Amino acid sequence: MSLHSLDGEWKFRAAGPLRGETPKKLGLDQWMPAAMPGTIHYQLQRLKKIPDPFYGRNELGLQWIDEQDWELVKTVRVSPQEEALGRQELIFDGIDTVAEIFLNRMKVGQSFNMFRQVVVDVRGKLKAGSNGIRVLLRSPTRYARAQAAKNHYRANTDKQFKWETGEARETRRAWIRKVQCQFGWDWGVYLATSGLWRPSRLECSNAPRIESIQTRQIHRGPAGKPHQVTLKVMARLKAYGPQDGCLKVGCGGQEAKVRARLKQGENLIKAEITLKNPKLWWPAGQGGQPLYDLEAVWLGDNGERSRLSKRLGLRTLELITARDAAPSSASGQAGESFFFKVNGRPVFMKGANWIPADAFIDRCAPERYRHWLTSMVQAHMNMVRVWGGGQYELDAFYDLCDELGILVWQDFMMACALYPDTPEFIEELAEEARYQARRLSDHPCIALWCGDNEDLGGVKHWWVPGGAAHTTTATAAEARRYPAMYRKVLSALRAACEAEDPGRRFWLSSPSNGSFGGDPDDPSRGDVHYWKVWHGGKPFSDYLTVKPRFVSEFGFQSFPDLDTLERVVPPGEMNPSSWVMEHHQRSPLGNLLITNTLARELPIPKDFESFCLASQVNQAMAIRTAVEHWRRLRPHCMGTLFWQVNDLWPVASWSSMDYHGRWKALHHEAQRFFAPLLVSLEIKGETVSVWATNDLPRPLALGGSFESIAWDGKMVFKTSLKTALKPGESRRLLAVPFAKLLKKGMRPREVLCFARLDDGNVQGENYAVLAPWKWAPVEKPQVKTELRWGRGGLDLRAESRNIVPFFHAQLKGWEGHFDGDWKALKPGEKYVFRWISHFRRAPGSLAEAKRRLRTTTFYDLCK
Repeated sequence: MSLHSLDGEWKFRAAGPLRGETPKKLGLDQWMPAAMPGTIHYQLQRLKKIPDPFYGRNELGLQWIDEQDWELVKTVRVSPQEEALGRQELIFDGIDTVAEIFLNRMKVGQSFNMFRQVVVDVRGKLKAGSNGIRVLLRSPTRYARAQAAKNHYRANTDKQFKWETGEARETRRAWIRKVQCQFGWDWGVYLATSGLWRPSRLECSNAPRIESIQTRQIHRGPAGKPHQVTLKVMARLKAYGPQDGCLKVGCGGQEAKVRARLKQGENLIKAEITLKNPKLWWPAGQGGQPLYDLEAVWLGDNGERSRLSKRLGLRTLELITARDAAPSSASGQAGESFFFKVNGRPVFMKGANWIPADAFIDRCAPERYRHWLTSMVQAHMNMVRVWGGGQYELDAFYDLCDELGILVWQDFMMACALYPDTPEFIEELAEEARYQARRLSDHPCIALWCGDNEDLGGVKHWWVPGGAAHTTTATAAEARRYPAMYRKVLSALRAACEAEDPGRRFWLSSPSNGSFGGDPDDPSRGDVHYWKVWHGGKPFSDYLTVKPRFVSEFGFQSFPDLDTLERVVPPGEMNPSSWVMEHHQRSPLGNLLITNTLARELPIPKDFESFCLASQVNQAMAIRTAVEHWRRLRPHCMGTLFWQVNDLWPVASWSSMDYHGRWKALHHEAQRFFAPLLVSLEIKGETVSVWATNDLPRPLALGGSFESIAWDGKMVFKTSLKTALKPGESRRLLAVPFAKLLKKGMRPREVLCFARLDDGNVQGENYAVLAPWKWAPVEKPQVKTELRWGRGGLDLRAESRNIVPFFHAQLKGWEGHFDGDWKALKPGEKYVFRWISHFRRAPGSLAEAKRRLRTTTFYDLCK
């Protein structure tokens, strides 16, 4: 086979007339160099034709880019031998989005969907010598508007996007199969890109192209310990004409050969391989992640060959939704379980939601994916939800999830809108589902397919007369029509998905109970999104009133570090409510909710940098309250995925890591509240209960202590703890009234409680205040610190004479974090914080590290 990669250098320019606000003096109608895969936006920035869209309010001055048509051109040379080959195909793995494809000035293909591969047969059009490829990229915003108008706005739930500083812009995003959050979101920019966002190539061969290989696994033997696994392999081959040959399939040292006579077009060939004594793939924290190489090779009788390979993980996975034996909801009706069983073992899902890693795909390098996903595993996460308003991720993302043991809740790409039920749209969506299922189904990380994000909830609660205030309501006639439209679209999507991947569960919507009926927000069944604490302004304690089965979205906002903001906010705008800062806040009332909650929970910070850090502490405490409570409910509740783990630009948001991959306080706290052994403190009335929760697949024999300590470091109360926990068990160990935790005359605000358990290998610890943090009489910290080289690299050693809550250390200007940061230091204990460099960058010298060391505590934020 002859393969010409089309990745790398292209040329681009504005196509046709310069429209509307498109600048006339930038030379945009002249050919400019471009690097693909990529986006027109980033190429313009790279060439300094436009300023950084993220800086200040530059985004608003760049809205003309998506209104303009653009064209890309590239030349490829073909030999006479290649011109004579029977199969000649231009293959684009992803075109963003509406495009016409030309070869040697002849139109040969088109695209209307960035989530599908485009394969163009160019036989008879390719010539020996130089061949010109041209991709005309139509304006995505004009296309979406035109589609909506053409169909008389049948799906009419798109909202006008409004910036928090008052600007607004129309969006008809539901009418185009494209990343939905590129049209603005409550954490995202309105930058609707165009380009070739995934690899492209020209293939010439007399052999068929192996389009896909998929497997079904049959495990024989005890659950979790099979003695053999049979792989039923299905290979799809696209042939240019009839030919004979053999398909050879190999995996794990085993091989199968199948003779076949191919017809022109698509051919399905089936084979079987049995692997003995298989090594199973497990989610992170439950076991290892061994991967097998599967290869399919076509051996044509004419001597031609083609090949396709992928990696597999051997495992079983079930989503268990069984009816409860007894009523479990306020209505008196029985609820349903919702949990994942991997290799026969129920696994509590701990993780977060994922949005695109950057507004511009050009910058999504594999090392960035590795940093984010490795950081998730370091925080003991085992599941990530790829949210439906973003994109089906690049191959590197799923490969890393396979390697690291992160299960993927995979949404289809629809979110917070009603989508058209036109035949054209439904067929496009079905083809998208077929392509993505064939592409991704053999990744062991894929846990389930989910139809959309919150669209069912919109049909039920938003797009009705008098619906939710933050959404577009509907007329009575529209409200009657919308449920049938939704059912038609999702039924077609379900049918396409289940036909391609029948062994994996399709979940209708998130949140939902898995069906079109009932309340998608019912906590006693299915998954829920719980937003009453953030959007509803409820206190953190409101989380303690919710008894869900699985929480796939909930969150609380914070600001990123000052270092992140300084790169996009002018010095004179460093204030939460400044003109520029509010441009970098997309949630309505977001800054008000952050500042009001800070006043409710914490002392008022002393300056802007302290405000940013205090907002992170506040965010961490909110999510910690929810997760610890829901983990205590195990096995009734079996999963918590907070919103969100990452950002796609520098912004105030719900993320636990900011745009640059810097860990916020929340991500450090997640490392503790998602730990396999969770020790948590539950306060009800004037009683403190100590709980232990075991997520490990083995029993634990634990010993430890529970104590209350005055802020000056003096012990007030101490008792020993001893218990044994079964795998997956969560249990209350001890309940102590406030009176025992306080000396005579003391008030609850004057002590901090600590609990610790360990079995010699696994340790869990936690702390809690008995009154709001803002009332705590925190004393000036008496901490000694020392930076030194340890066995694993650079260590920060710390010891305190009094209680020091929220101890935070950083090496200013270095990308990395101290493992265990934002900890509450107990008096007299010695702590070692290991420096972890981000993006595999080696730390500098010890002397330089000492110059860069900065430490901050709760006291420093407010005094």
